[in-house]
Amino acid sequence: MRLNASSKIEPEINGRKIMKNRTKKGVLLIAILAGLIGSVGSINAQERLTLSRSYRSLAMGHTGIASANDSAALFYNPAILANVEGWWLDYSAWTMENSEGFTAEDTVPMMTSPTFPYTNRDGISNSDKSAFLSKENPYLRANAGVNLTINLTDAGVSIAGSYLLENIATTTNSGASIYQRDDTIQKVGISIPLGQGSLVLGLAATNIQRRVAEDATTDTITNWGSRYTGTGYDIGLLYRMANKARITWGLVMQNYGGLKFGDPNLEEVEQVGLGVSMNHEVGIFKIVPAIDIREMTSKTERKNTLHAGIELGMFPNSTGGSYLTYRAGLNQGYQTQGVELNLINHYLIIGYTLYGEEVGEGTAKVESKRSVAYLSLGF
Repeated sequence: MRLNASSKIEPEINGRKIMKNRTKKGVLLIAILAGLIGSVGSINAQERLTLSRSYRSLAMGHTGIASANDSAALFYNPAILANVEGWWLDYSAWTMENSEGFTAEDTVPMMTSPTFPYTNRDGISNSDKSAFLSKENPYLRANAGVNLTINLTDAGVSIAGSYLLENIATTTNSGASIYQRDDTIQKVGISIPLGQGSLVLGLAATNIQRRVAEDATTDTITNWGSRYTGTGYDIGLLYRMANKARITWGLVMQNYGGLKFGDPNLEEVEQVGLGVSMNHEVGIFKIVPAIDIREMTSKTERKNTLHAGIELGMFPNSTGGSYLTYRAGLNQGYQTQGVELNLINHYLIIGYTLYGEEVGEGTAKVESKRSVAYLSLGF
């Protein structure tokens, strides 16, 4: 799925002088926010396993609050749905993440299934554990699902829904335990333009059926716990400035009040984030820089809450994307990059991303280098 950020984001404003002044102010605000990258920090740095991360956003430094435009947009800010045109049905046939050292021969048997839903929900087998634990900071994630987005009005009222099955495997307790998580995720959202449409309100609800297993590395079986159900709500805002640079500001509160399960150890905490992006086309090129500040109200402080990235597309198409795209950025201070091939005007999308993730415990900084392969069929 692609969200088009080109046609409905510019309210009618007369006068080139007003447009030019607003563009200058928007660029100045972006520069100020970018300057914060060197000044915002905190103390603890360890990974928080977020839901359904976009390979596009990860390639752009894991930005997306004001810039997400793919199947995972609903998981970054529901207000962004206002930019969709028409309707989209996106079948994410296969998404796979793995840390450095894993090959396709390793990851496919461990995390995938030949039948729907194409993800291995039984956990890593005992015969595969030695291969998994032989990698430094091992991490695997696989998901498959269906995304539907429908634009209801030209003003930008849109609705969306996602059904995803997601599995994660990593280590905890300084590598002494294998942690696995099995999620069934249903998410719905709506975008509601306010006034002339430059300001958009987004609302979303999430339902997750979750079970986890945390076993000693010497255990010969996976001890899955009970499956619990949790429900959470997101509130998002989008401000689309009327200028040639198409500057967009996003603000989102995810899991308002916390996404609670019957087991408090499974809770998804409330998160607040701020983002800004530009969307500018020059000839056959499209340039999209973006900056996010994440976890602004988190009780557990983390280093590197800022994320920055840029997208360079060639031959923009009617889906809001480009036929060929390169992306790069900084995720928590670590380099990211990725490429995407968008074939037949969104009917087939193939993407590949490399990124670094902070996995250090306490004040330690430890990078886990990872890759993502993505295949999507759209209609």
